[in-house]
Parts: sequence; C-alpha cells; structure tokens
Amino acid sequence: MMSTSSDKTKLRDAIDAARERGRKLSAELLAGEEMKTSEEFAALLGVSVATVNSKRRRGELLGLKGAVKGYRFPIWQLKEDGKTYGTLVELHERLGGSWSVYRLLKQQHGELDGLTGLEALQKGQENQVLDLAETVGRDFS
Repeated sequence: MMSTSSDKTKLRDAIDAARERGRKLSAELLAGEEMKTSEEFAALLGVSVATVNSKRRRGELLGLKGAVKGYRFPIWQLKEDGKTYGTLVELHERLGGSWSVYRLLKQQHGELDGLTGLEALQKGQENQVLDLAETVGRDFS
C-alpha cells in the first residue's frame, strides 16, 4: 500500500506535536523546585561553577539541558550527607545520556519491586540499579 502525501503530512504533524509536548514537559521539569542552576548547585556543594561543570562532564553529577539556558541539577541527587551517589558515573556510562539517567532514577521499575531507581539507591540497592541500567542500556542501544 502506498503512502499518500496526506499520510506523510499527518505523520509529520504527529511527530512535530510529540516533539513539542516533549519540549514543554522538559521545560516544566527543568523549571521545577527540585532543579537548581549551576550557580545554586555549586553553592550547595561549596565548590565553583567550573567544578560543577567538570563533574557534570565526567558523569559525577546529573545535569540536564533543555530549552532553558544552561544546565539544571536535581537536588535529589544529593544524599543526606550532601554527597552524590557514586553510581552516577556508571549510570551515565551504561545509559549514554543524562535524560536517560533521569528517567531511570525517576520512573518506577518492576525489576526494583516497583521502586524508582532513586528510591532503590536511597535504600542502598546500588547493584540492582546498575543491573537495571545495564539491561535498559542493552535493550535500547
């Protein structure tokens, strides 16, 4: 069956609409109270903005880029002791991108008994979260 130009236009419009929904959702997420600018996050850690950006580039911090200027850093990546989860580097390596790490940490997973990845990390289940990331990274690469 051949596609008509009308079908192609409908498909293109649907894809454009989905992209726009994604842009709006990411903008809402990045504007949320839990998201901090590089400057705010640096102040929380007691380090320079350059250090925050270096740690982000190495995968030691989760920094998300969207339509807003600069990166946003979710406050929940800091544990009660003010340090970040050591698994972030491995999660970035296994999943290949900060938005993928964000989704893994914020979504519930049957493999983690319904916990989010973040909840599992908070319970000390680093190995289970890394195993899940390995599976997700392999399945979607």
